[in-house]
Amino acid sequence: MITKRNKRLIAWTMAIGAIVVILVLGMFMYLSKNSLDRPTSQQKTTATNHSTTPVLFVHGWGAGLHSQMPLAKKAIRQGVAQKGLYVYVGPSGQVVMYGHLPRHPKKSPEILVKFPNAYMGEFKEAAALHKVLIMLKRHYHVTQYNAIGHSMGAYALTIQSERDGNSPQLPRVNKLVLIAGPYDGILNRHKWDQPTSGALSRLWDDRAGQNHLLRNGQPKIKHPEYQLLMKHRRQFPRQAHILNIYGNVENGTNSDGTVTVTSALSLGSILKDQVASYQVRGFHGRLAKHPYLESKNHRVQQTIINYLWGAK
Repeated sequence: MITKRNKRLIAWTMAIGAIVVILVLGMFMYLSKNSLDRPTSQQKTTATNHSTTPVLFVHGWGAGLHSQMPLAKKAIRQGVAQKGLYVYVGPSGQVVMYGHLPRHPKKSPEILVKFPNAYMGEFKEAAALHKVLIMLKRHYHVTQYNAIGHSMGAYALTIQSERDGNSPQLPRVNKLVLIAGPYDGILNRHKWDQPTSGALSRLWDDRAGQNHLLRNGQPKIKHPEYQLLMKHRRQFPRQAHILNIYGNVENGTNSDGTVTVTSALSLGSILKDQVASYQVRGFHGRLAKHPYLESKNHRVQQTIINYLWGAK
């Protein structure tokens, strides 16, 4: 027979047990919510090192906005960038900008540059970039920028930075991502879109297996385009950070099918000791093909996003 005292004891025990269960459940729910809300290490890095610096996209030979869009859209989807400006350079050099560039952006505005002639070459691209950068500072009050250049666009960004990178008329360059830049020649493969006459035809002056880097990092064969960059290397902005990306399709040419690894890596002997930081990333296999590096290679795209918006 259960006494009144035992009944009270049982009641107290059940009450205390219920309180303990409620507390445990509450603690479990709190910890579960925190673990769900807590970002992954990659997400945390992106949020912690969030940059609002505008990013220029500069295409190369035979390319355009279509080659820039996959990476531009991916950066927007990952929440690190936002739509900014479309910049069209007219046939006579006039610059027209469409879109909006906020004075105080919460994410990096993207600035996609389209040249009137996809086959105009890096030197004319560099001259057009100079005009674009002046307008960005004068009319949009851009004080610094990052940029992504592919192929001849990479060379154009490099030569433009050497020529005018320290000009007070231009915003200061911060980070440059240079993809498959032909700093010491382009493979002569006799493709249909390769010029056979005029000044630009002389840029296709490389041969598979012909060149290699010496111990000092310089190429054994120094083509005119390399010599030009080397001549003006001391004028390159010292505060700049460089990520040099190259591809190797592993077909025996030691190249991405268009630019040899030697040509791409020769940039190191020009800028490695000149800039604040210089990094190199190589990619191999089918998706390391020259036109795929920016537009289709997801590993390259993520590497660029991590470099521009993640930890250094």
